[in-house]
Amino acid sequence: MKDVINDLKISCSQCSLGDICIPRGLSKTEVKTLSDVVKQKTILYQNEYIYRQGDKFKGIFAIQTGMAKLVTIDPNGDEHILSILLPGELLGFDGLGDTHSCSAIALNTINVCELPRNRIEQACHKVPNLTYELFRHSSDILNDTQTHLVTAKLSGEQKIAKFMLDLSNRLQARGFSKSEFRLPLTRNEIGNHLGLAIETVSRLLKQLQQKKLLDIQLREVTILDYDGLMQIAHKDSNEEV
Repeated sequence: MKDVINDLKISCSQCSLGDICIPRGLSKTEVKTLSDVVKQKTILYQNEYIYRQGDKFKGIFAIQTGMAKLVTIDPNGDEHILSILLPGELLGFDGLGDTHSCSAIALNTINVCELPRNRIEQACHKVPNLTYELFRHSSDILNDTQTHLVTAKLSGEQKIAKFMLDLSNRLQARGFSKSEFRLPLTRNEIGNHLGLAIETVSRLLKQLQQKKLLDIQLREVTILDYDGLMQIAHKDSNEEV
């Protein structure tokens, strides 16, 4: 069993996500040093928690394979989906104040790498540029949050178009198809994430299919007209559909 576990490990220097994940901007020597500090290949299954809202800060995590969602629970006990996390993206920054303000949940079978809390200072000491890279990642997350706030003011059709384009672009950056992919969320979860009723999500998706912009079979998406989606996403009108 020990040999199998060792065979499963992929160091930061071997990982194909180096240009997206923690190693981006680091030299080869720094990446090799980082590999000795990062805990690799924790496997989690659908609906398992990477961490829970209220947990003590555990460290910074990176999705190696699979997808996860970041959610928060309001005082009424309702879940709100804040973001979808793809391979190479980091999470855990919401716990830097000592406890996590969100929960991170696997959407399917995922592998995560961890920079444990008790190793962060050691890692930053050994790899001086790591501090700057972690700041860059936290800044990216802040920018994504601001983008989500702006999106909340758009029409329903614009929200759906932007959601599809965002997934498409992010998957393409990871070497996947930009035109064919599986939705990581159910229609109900998409509505939760975008602030739309599930009936509205279903109606708008049907409209986009009728306009020959998308084809959706269950959760399998084919983008038929990327430019057409772009026109909807960036149109001037903010009227609700």
